[in-house]
Amino acid sequence: MKISEVFQGAAFGMMDGVILIVGLLIGVSEATSDAKIVIVSGLVGGIANAFGNSIGFYTSECAERGEQIRFHKAKGQKIEDGYVHTQEEVLASSALSFIATIIALIFPIMPFFFIGDIGTAMVACVAISGVMLFALGTYIAKLNEESWWKNGLKYALLGFAGAVIAYFIGDFLGHLILGA
Repeated sequence: MKISEVFQGAAFGMMDGVILIVGLLIGVSEATSDAKIVIVSGLVGGIANAFGNSIGFYTSECAERGEQIRFHKAKGQKIEDGYVHTQEEVLASSALSFIATIIALIFPIMPFFFIGDIGTAMVACVAISGVMLFALGTYIAKLNEESWWKNGLKYALLGFAGAVIAYFIGDFLGHLILGA
């Protein structure tokens, strides 16, 4: 089995994981200004997201496999004659989705452990996340023979859009619920 056959799970886990965790960390940071709450929220949310991503990805891949089988049978082809995800590929891709989501959690949350100022930790979190998303975008561009810098920038901007939205939601909820 080649990595290209299961990379989709890793790409999904990384993209979704980074966007979720940076949004969660920035939103909770803005709402509470408390690094301990940010860390607990980030760890719980990130780990739950990793399980959700891998289970959801497994379900999606199983459904796609079923569609591939039906497609080839409808054309009168043997399954071996056309491309159908193997059960091994489905499991490997789902596992990579979990692992990539955990990796996406680890690096952006680190500043909240080591940087005392919450604002500086938020900036470091966003910077780390941007680098991760840019790297993912450039790798996918290489696979698709596209412009590495355009694709890297596109992925980073998509992630930053999630962070900006989460920042404002955190600010709003902080005022509404916490009176901050």
